[in-house]
Amino acid sequence: MLNRISVKRLKVGLHVYLKDVPWFKHPFFRSNFKIKKQVEIYEIQSIGCEYVYFDPALSDCPPLEEDAEVRPVQKNKEAASIKKERSTALRKRKEAFLKTEKDFFASAKQANKIMQGILNGQMSFGDKAEQMAHDFACLFLDDVETTLNLINISGSDDEVLYYHSLNVSILSCMLGKELGITVAEMKDLAFGALMHDIGKAKIHKKIVYKQSSLSKAESNLLKMHPLYGVGLLSGMKSVTKGVMKTVYHHHISNGGMGYPAGIEFEKLTLLPKIVAVTDLYDNIINNRDSTKAFTPHQALASMYKVHAKKLDENVLSHFIRMLGVYPPGSICELDTGELAMVVSIGSNPLLPEVVLCDLNVPKSEAMILKLGTDIDSKVERVLSSKDLSGEQLRYLSPKAKIGYYAESKKIV
Repeated sequence: MLNRISVKRLKVGLHVYLKDVPWFKHPFFRSNFKIKKQVEIYEIQSIGCEYVYFDPALSDCPPLEEDAEVRPVQKNKEAASIKKERSTALRKRKEAFLKTEKDFFASAKQANKIMQGILNGQMSFGDKAEQMAHDFACLFLDDVETTLNLINISGSDDEVLYYHSLNVSILSCMLGKELGITVAEMKDLAFGALMHDIGKAKIHKKIVYKQSSLSKAESNLLKMHPLYGVGLLSGMKSVTKGVMKTVYHHHISNGGMGYPAGIEFEKLTLLPKIVAVTDLYDNIINNRDSTKAFTPHQALASMYKVHAKKLDENVLSHFIRMLGVYPPGSICELDTGELAMVVSIGSNPLLPEVVLCDLNVPKSEAMILKLGTDIDSKVERVLSSKDLSGEQLRYLSPKAKIGYYAESKKIV
């Protein structure tokens, strides 16, 4: 419960709320915080308000019993300028998100066009498909740091196939770049990853998208999709061995597990090992059963603890480093109790850049803040969307499904 208090009775250790003070009228990055320095009291008094609010439960001490002398300080113009600069940067980032989302949907339509053309036996169309796949994968690898964009994906079975395939293709290209693959390998990877599950189109949807456990016969049929996939691609003259191996080998696991049987993991090329990692990650994140979907942080933890022995150790370690300890899109609770969403990894993976869920700050003015630098906070734990209220969800705008895009140096 918040109590109103005169600014003359403020004390170091009080957790205050500037709820009646317009955000750009005060120099602080937060609208509620614990006072740690005497100068912060003077800065609050300099705002010009007669009172603020404090939370006794979050405070280290009670307020002063008597009014203290007011010592206003010169307004911190630099802080106000920084706030405007940071909020402008966030608006630009949001605009970039919207553009990328538009590009993603356009690419998804292209992915669907490619798949439908191959499924319909249009092999002349397939000759251009590999370059198309490479082109739109590279569309998401241009100029800034690797970023995740949250998108909604429609729940129809047909759309699940090509959205998942596009996600895996883009993620694979991101990871391939991290691993330093060649331009020729990148082309094979982009197309092979896009086509990795095309063989599922030859299997009845009731089996492919069955929520309950598969029977042994159904499971054996589903395991045929890599073979069906290479069969569909075999009529295309331009398809390389690299693409074929990526499609056929992406479910082979370390330790003699996976399928098709009889192929040694150690003899696999790098590309199917990349797709094995990105395919698993996207399936965990974008599980069709929302109750089983993991957050990005939970997915990486699961892959490391549960699935690591089945995957290539070097590929997985590069993937985890690429996405960071708290991948963009992760919803976190800070050690101050505040909610935040990670938007960028930054130089220290333990101290990412975040947007705070501060309902007293207009959503349009919310800033990107670097933990440990802009605010003295760190991530306490990772949350899921279910842990947030509707108002908090709308403020942070995390979405149910996740798509991926990266902006980094061009690879062609």
